[in-house]
Amino acid sequence: MLSSKFKDFLTFLKSKNILIVTHDLVDIDSLVSCFTLKIFLTQFFKNQDISIYFSELTKSTKNFIINFTAKFPEFDFSYKKHFNLSNIDVFLVVDTNNLNQIEFNNNLDISRTNIPYIFIDHHYTRNDSNKPTLNLINQNYSSTAEIILELWEYFSLKLIVPLKILIISAILTDSGFFKHGNNATILNVSKLLCEDINIQDILLLLEDDIDISEKIANIKGLQRVELIREENYLIGLTNVSSFGASVASMLIKMGFDIGIVISKEQNLSRFNTRAKKKVCIETGLNLGKILGEISEQYQGNGGGHDGAASLAISMESDEIVLEIIDKIKEYLSP
Repeated sequence: MLSSKFKDFLTFLKSKNILIVTHDLVDIDSLVSCFTLKIFLTQFFKNQDISIYFSELTKSTKNFIINFTAKFPEFDFSYKKHFNLSNIDVFLVVDTNNLNQIEFNNNLDISRTNIPYIFIDHHYTRNDSNKPTLNLINQNYSSTAEIILELWEYFSLKLIVPLKILIISAILTDSGFFKHGNNATILNVSKLLCEDINIQDILLLLEDDIDISEKIANIKGLQRVELIREENYLIGLTNVSSFGASVASMLIKMGFDIGIVISKEQNLSRFNTRAKKKVCIETGLNLGKILGEISEQYQGNGGGHDGAASLAISMESDEIVLEIIDKIKEYLSP
């Protein structure tokens, strides 16, 4: 349980100016976790500067904000695009365990400053912060928002309806609408539901039409797919120039047990991977662990969950993809 750390966490933050940051291309879980964390902290620290910095949001996140603010126009999603480092006493790094996943417009490297940083995350990690005893990391959660929910519950703070809807939305999207979740995932959503919240209304908030570029990427990815069989498991390997995460998920929907998608960007190779939850349970496969270890070995940027992970690395893709496949096969072979 993380609760043993909560009081020390708050004690450390007292009288400090706080900047909450997250990974580039902010998804709904990151968005929700950052704002519900900020609102939580303002309950305790009335005269401290608590701000959020984002680099870029995903299209889905932007659409969600539009849908949500149409329903709750008073909710403020304001965040910073610039900040003065001299005004920051501590960084709270949310929904990522890797500082390389944060894009600062001034190319700042947090680890090279003397400013403390604390990770709040639900991914597999072998990294640490410079305040490791204060890290709030629990990879048994399907979303970072559930860690923030635990904070609210531990201190018996009341969540208003808009905040409940935000947290439910984050849990649903990051768990793949329970496909990557567990019993706790469902319980956390159920205890947030109430008479004032209709789950169908939340699903409408999360509706996101696929544009033609993403449709084309999915089709091209399927046209190029290579089938790799290991025992009774099917691995799909393909490449696209963009929308790698979407294509990897599409491979799973098409019948593959594991999907690997390669995308090349100038001197950077990106890998998006997905696996069926059943395969992860049967074999112990953990894509986040595999890509996290490769990331550390080759100084890349990667990690994630057991059934969904990504990697960005400044190397040719051929060597890396062979290593990814070999490591996956170690789990699949009896």
